[in-house]
Amino acid sequence: MDRRYRYSILFTVLIFMGFAAFAQPGQGRRAGGTVTGTVIDSVADSPVGYANIVLYSDQDSSQVDGTITSESGRFTIENVPPGKYFLEIRFIGFHDRILPDVAIQPGASKVNIGTVYLDRSALNSGEEVVVEGTTPAMEYKIDRKVIDVSQQQTTATGTAVDILENVPSVRVDIEGNVSLRGSESFTVLIDGRPTVLDGNEALQQIPVSSIQNIEIITNPSAKYDPEGTSGIINIVLKKEKFVGSSGMVDLSAGWDDRYSGDALYNYKTDDYTLTLNLDYRKRNFDGTQQEYRRTTNNGTTNFIDANGSSVRGGEGGGFRAAFEYNFSENDQLTLNTRYGSREWRNTSEMYYEEWTSANSQIEHYTNQSRGSRDGTYYDISASYLKQFNQDGHELSAEFSHDKWGGGGLSVNQLLRDGQIQSGRKSVETGPSLEYEFQLEYTFPHWEDNTFEAGYEVESEESEETSEQYIWNTNQDDFVFQPQFSRTMVNSENTQSLFALYSDELNKFGYQLGFRGEYTYRNIARPDSSAYFSLDRWDFFPTLHTSYSIGGAQQIMASYSRRIDRPRSWYLEPFLTWRDAYNVNRGNPSLVPEYIDSYEIGYQTRIGKSVFNFETYARKTHNKIERIQQVYPAEENVVLHTVDNVGTDFSLGTEFNIRYNILEQWNINLMGDFYRYQVWGDYAGESFDRQSFTWSSRLMNTFKFNDVWQIQWDAMYRSPRVSSQERDKASFRSNLSVRRDFLDKKVTTTLQVRDIFSTSRWASETDGPGFYTESVREMDTPIIMLSVKININNYRQERRGTGGPGGGMDEGGEMGGGGEF
Repeated sequence: MDRRYRYSILFTVLIFMGFAAFAQPGQGRRAGGTVTGTVIDSVADSPVGYANIVLYSDQDSSQVDGTITSESGRFTIENVPPGKYFLEIRFIGFHDRILPDVAIQPGASKVNIGTVYLDRSALNSGEEVVVEGTTPAMEYKIDRKVIDVSQQQTTATGTAVDILENVPSVRVDIEGNVSLRGSESFTVLIDGRPTVLDGNEALQQIPVSSIQNIEIITNPSAKYDPEGTSGIINIVLKKEKFVGSSGMVDLSAGWDDRYSGDALYNYKTDDYTLTLNLDYRKRNFDGTQQEYRRTTNNGTTNFIDANGSSVRGGEGGGFRAAFEYNFSENDQLTLNTRYGSREWRNTSEMYYEEWTSANSQIEHYTNQSRGSRDGTYYDISASYLKQFNQDGHELSAEFSHDKWGGGGLSVNQLLRDGQIQSGRKSVETGPSLEYEFQLEYTFPHWEDNTFEAGYEVESEESEETSEQYIWNTNQDDFVFQPQFSRTMVNSENTQSLFALYSDELNKFGYQLGFRGEYTYRNIARPDSSAYFSLDRWDFFPTLHTSYSIGGAQQIMASYSRRIDRPRSWYLEPFLTWRDAYNVNRGNPSLVPEYIDSYEIGYQTRIGKSVFNFETYARKTHNKIERIQQVYPAEENVVLHTVDNVGTDFSLGTEFNIRYNILEQWNINLMGDFYRYQVWGDYAGESFDRQSFTWSSRLMNTFKFNDVWQIQWDAMYRSPRVSSQERDKASFRSNLSVRRDFLDKKVTTTLQVRDIFSTSRWASETDGPGFYTESVREMDTPIIMLSVKININNYRQERRGTGGPGGGMDEGGEMGGGGEF
């Protein structure tokens, strides 16, 4: 039997042994009455974790006991003497709730107050004031930051990338590539599931109008795939929670051939929910480029000085459908599918001046480059959820299948006096298939602790062909080069087993996690005996803790170990020419990065403000970075590749302050400050470097009345370093004006991005034998107008009004699990 399938059987046996061990009936740890319940966000209809629960005596209002809610919103107060009490529930960003008439009868074992819904609030003059439909721009939870997309109106016509530009821990370059806490290695999930596209491609495809919120999970628990240096970006798509038909249409248009459209339809009954989504997007960005380079090869120094223009952009769209069916109150089936296509283009024309140390005469050239990447993709998934009678006791299974088909084209030509002197063309094609199965089990062992376990298997196969062509002046055409053309087949199988145990001890909560993964990868050339393989086990512990100090103050600390396996294109040893002076090549000898990540956070109220503070430390071993070096085969050409360069360390702090200066004026100040250090060597040269880096964003929201709103934000990012590169500072400011019509059924937003035209990316790169300065600028400002039409989007279903005093079963149980 194949070794991979023997491991599958072993993992399956181990997980069900774990289920059997933990699923034995537990005994209460203390005698006496208990008070239990669940706290839910009334807007998002999601659990409110780590809220403060305080029990007071009815007789003298003295505090008797207290606790905090678990991550699932549940709480338990044990060993409560017989008597009459009232409960107070508090959490930052929500109205406090007082629940009267909580009575413990002599001999009663439990009082279940049911589900309590907390209403969101804003702060004004030290008091909480309801702002209908308003949520904080960014909320901190125990293991993640949640960005409320509805509050980011300056990015209303953009994509997920535009939202992430406003997050302190995220950096976005001119090409739209995202890095999280200085690393481009992170995992992108859509509604908690992996996406068929590469992470950066997925973020550039998802329109803002389809997104409910974005979760930044920098220290994920063992439940999540540990892939990615800096964590997870989870895109939560919009879903209607209320019974009936509802929908949304969002149309946008702007200067320079920019258009987008998005339509969402939802139909919900008590038994099933149907969601349909159609989107299209076309975006183009004009800009200018400048570059100065010095390279030394075989004793001769070559110089180039270049400037020119570029246009990058593309179009894409897709269709998404989801169907949920409730067989019963405890059984739910969900089906999802997504089909889409996309095309990305990049063209440039650069004018070069070239000379050498041996000959100062300047040669003049023009380099014309064009590249594209396009294709279609689809993913299909099915999941089943079984809930047992005990609250939180459930079993779920999910299967998904993804396919991506397409390729890329890169063409560049070097001209002199209008005649082509040389040129290269690269063509890449090949499909990619992926299958994934996941099984999860959750068992609340006692009232306030939970055991979770799961098994996951992921199988991926891809075949990529790279064809190389060189311009032949005699034939006046590109000629195929078989000696430089290759086909590579990549297969990978990863199997994982994880377990989590969480508990609450009064005001202290903790979660212990452990994940084991077996990975088998093989990369081979069908036309030769050359292959590269990986066959290994890895283990990933995690720890999350929280402590409620009181007075709406909480401290949270966590640790996780993560991995970054090289992407398949990082491993492929193909030459792909960007232009006449730059060539790319993969590195099949790369080994994975391993990351130790630590975080500690604190949140509280300070007068009129809500304050969040987070400190983090991260150490990366076998650091993978993009490296440049002189290409030995040709003069004045730089080779771009990847390698394990050594070790890096980051120590930083993030903060977020929300404050209402006036009733109509709210500010949100975010900042990220960290010290970065990298040490190691490449090609025999040390590149030990360190820097202090910071970024800040200030968002001002002016709400003049119920229909007019203006938002202005400004962002600054300081210089930063990597093993070979130093990025210079950047600044940008955006403005938007929103107007609601027809009782908020129609919303128009005028958006002006980079209103002062300061978008500029400048960097210096140096290494053995070369030095480069480059500057790229975009033609700004970018002006867009969007119109959003809501269909039945504000109809809400009524909730029950049961509660304490609304009928109590024998033995102290609340009748019907009343709702608030």
